[in-house]
Amino acid sequence: MRVIIYIRVSTKLQEQKFSLAGQESELTKYAESQGWIIVNIYQDVDSGGKLDKAGLNALLDDVEEGKVDVVLVADQDRLSRLDTVEWEYLKDILRTNNVKIAEPGRITDLSNEDDVFYSDLKNLIAQREKKTIVRRMMRGKKQRMREGKGFGMAPLGYKFDKTTKKYVLDEEWNWVIPFIDKLYLEEQLGMMAIANRLNEISRTPSGRFWNEKLISDRLTSKAFHGVMEKRFSTGEIIVIEDAYPPLRTKETYDLIQLEREKRGTIYKVTSRAKLDLHYLRRTTFTCGLCGRKILLVQHGTAKTPRYYLKHGRKLKIADRSVCDISINTIRFDKNISKLFTEILDSESLASKYFQFENNEQKIEQLKESIESLSKAIHKNEIKLDRLLELYLDGEFDKSTLVKRQTKIKEENESLTNEHTQLSKKLKLMQNNEFNYELIYDLFSSLKNFEIDYTPGERAKIFGHLFPKGILYPDELILISEISGVPLEIGVVIDKDPYPGHASKKV
Repeated sequence: MRVIIYIRVSTKLQEQKFSLAGQESELTKYAESQGWIIVNIYQDVDSGGKLDKAGLNALLDDVEEGKVDVVLVADQDRLSRLDTVEWEYLKDILRTNNVKIAEPGRITDLSNEDDVFYSDLKNLIAQREKKTIVRRMMRGKKQRMREGKGFGMAPLGYKFDKTTKKYVLDEEWNWVIPFIDKLYLEEQLGMMAIANRLNEISRTPSGRFWNEKLISDRLTSKAFHGVMEKRFSTGEIIVIEDAYPPLRTKETYDLIQLEREKRGTIYKVTSRAKLDLHYLRRTTFTCGLCGRKILLVQHGTAKTPRYYLKHGRKLKIADRSVCDISINTIRFDKNISKLFTEILDSESLASKYFQFENNEQKIEQLKESIESLSKAIHKNEIKLDRLLELYLDGEFDKSTLVKRQTKIKEENESLTNEHTQLSKKLKLMQNNEFNYELIYDLFSSLKNFEIDYTPGERAKIFGHLFPKGILYPDELILISEISGVPLEIGVVIDKDPYPGHASKKV
């Protein structure tokens, strides 16, 4: 009989401890004692739960080419700890090509029902053993983390000191993270541009070229401000603070995540288009019609880009129409520029956008609104107390209680936020602090906005002043904040000079 010997261990550690060489020696002697012809010997250092392994794939190629009559393994679990679907696939290839599975002292013929039953039973046992091993490993890892001890491969810029049993800085690579942070935050480079800059200096420690994914992973990892965080299959999350010497501060990490969120509001449509730093890119917009997020989308070419505020996809709204709002920024760019010019030019022009007269009538109206909100908040608090009483009296179950409590608490949170904002606004008006001087100071950084600043600086300034906005078909609402009070400015949207462009598919 023609035989292929297949040997496997799960890890490099097992390769040393349990020896591929030992399996090979034992199986070679057994094959020779049976008078079999050894066609090939294949090996893998990988999990038995994976079908796609180099050695196993080569073995199956030989099987399908008719080169073998039997596959010899130390134990069937060396060949497979596969799940049911993949195990059936493997068996089918062997059965179709009349190839048997052999262990020292036993041959399994996959065309024989009794042998198949025995083989399936062994595979199920092997799967169960694998799960047991994984559970034990996870229990050990969890306990290690609960004791404040980390485990796993050291992140870029660190190495594990076997003497102290701690992660320490790797002097050869600890420059990379600060370098990435500087390019991302200070120079406003994108992830591909950062990867290109790194590739000019060095490849990764493993010899790979840097790419966007590698940069993104390092921008979002908590490890570099010292935190080891592991999520286990049970859903449990264990965190070790100060597991690594920090390569960035927690404040820098938070700035990076905020920057990523801001940059996430822009969407590049074509790979040919070179992304320009549009001044709206750091403002988060929502749709005034359906409340969904609005993206800043780039069409056109690198030389002649066109920008649209629009949805990523269409959505049916209450009246069964399609929410397909799409506004070319050219329709309001000049109006925003005019708005800044007029606000900073004089109080009389700024009065077109803000009402500075703090007369008694407006103050009284504001007081009434605040009083009304206070009553609504108090009423909801009474409802919460009453709900608990009804639950204790057995009027409804706990899930109903939680559902109703959640709804009232969410409503109260919204009311409380509005109450706080109006109270701050009232204080400004009563002290005559809401005036042109205050507005001028707020928007003074916008003076010569289009001349004195780079595109990246314009995006930063605009996003700081107007972190949020609401888009309607005929008006853009820019939302700023002054002394904790939201300040809304309406910008008129003109007719589309290029009506055909808006209909193009993204």
